[in-house]
Amino acid sequence: MKELPRIRAMSKRRPKKQAPPGRATTRAPQSSSLIDILMHDESVHQMMDSRGDYAIFMLDAKGCVASWNNGAHHIKGYSREEILGKDFSVFYSAEDRARGRPERDLAIAARDGRFEEEAIRVRKDGSTFWGNIVLSAVRDRTNTLAGFVKVTRDLTERRGAQERAFADEQALKAANAELEAFTYSVSHDLRAPIRQIDGFSKMLGEHLGTDLDPQAANYLQRIQEASQQMGRLVSDLLDLAQIGQKQARPRLISLDSLIAQVLTNVRAEITDRDIEWNVDSFPTVMCDPGLMQIVFTNLLSNAVKYTRPRKKAVIEIGQMTADGQLVIYVRDNGVGFSMKYADRLFGVFQRLHRAEEFEGAGIGLATVQRIIRKHNGRVWAESAAGAGATFFFTLGGNTAAQATQAGI
Repeated sequence: MKELPRIRAMSKRRPKKQAPPGRATTRAPQSSSLIDILMHDESVHQMMDSRGDYAIFMLDAKGCVASWNNGAHHIKGYSREEILGKDFSVFYSAEDRARGRPERDLAIAARDGRFEEEAIRVRKDGSTFWGNIVLSAVRDRTNTLAGFVKVTRDLTERRGAQERAFADEQALKAANAELEAFTYSVSHDLRAPIRQIDGFSKMLGEHLGTDLDPQAANYLQRIQEASQQMGRLVSDLLDLAQIGQKQARPRLISLDSLIAQVLTNVRAEITDRDIEWNVDSFPTVMCDPGLMQIVFTNLLSNAVKYTRPRKKAVIEIGQMTADGQLVIYVRDNGVGFSMKYADRLFGVFQRLHRAEEFEGAGIGLATVQRIIRKHNGRVWAESAAGAGATFFFTLGGNTAAQATQAGI
């Protein structure tokens, strides 16, 4: 929003005794009020008419319109001839006039020197708009109230955009909640038939025994593998839906302890890999420990998976500061990915590598993003094909200074 023009020290400005050479200036009589003097001041007129996007005008001490600029004509619809001398209460709704709002606003401005609000105002044609209104009192050298300067800006378009954005946000939240509930329900209902397919295919293979020809045995094996993969996918969807419905309950925790626990679990599943782990020291932060354990588990499991082609994998868990905020990252020397596909990373079922190369359903990073959003943070990645990847995330409310103090 543009800064409102300021009118300073009006009570100290005096009419010029002599006009500059080559410049005509109309002088006000010596007995004129301060409002009259200001109205004859060319610089005031230039300032007022230069702001076409603002209604800038003067009122006398009783609240009658004493001047009118182009912006006021544009916003309120009155010409200068129509409005001069009229009480400024015409800009208020009938209900506000009945409540005495115009008189109240003048009284507050006279008492405090300034009155400001965002409210409904009325145009000449009876239509209304949402405006930002600033009413400033003007006093002369004896501190006598001479009148008021009123500045109004039409905020209807901006307010409408805000209301539409809020409505869109609420609709999106409702749609996401409905989608998560649907996903949970469907995934839950799919578990039983998938288990039956897997179980009955195994029973059929055992029943046929050695009489089963190789082609039929291959078919049964493929059925079992597909049903097991579908079962894992359904379980991942259930986990994702449950996380979507779960509320984060942040508390002060030691990241060092949490990461150590996750590393113990991840290392337990690695048997024949040469992996160098570089783990930084971390502060105490505010987060949901259960959800944050899932974040680190998914990121570290991804790092282990995508460094599989490397003879020696190097995985780093570190921290840094960006714009005063604590940033945590997981870096690896794995296969990486092209940044032109980065927008697909955190989508459900989005994979940047073939299933034959690396297992997975494309749920892990989507889960990470949802959890980080629940902490009012953000997550992003940097990589290059064949050059490893780094995943960064922040936790909203945890600035570097706060985290450092909490860790002391």
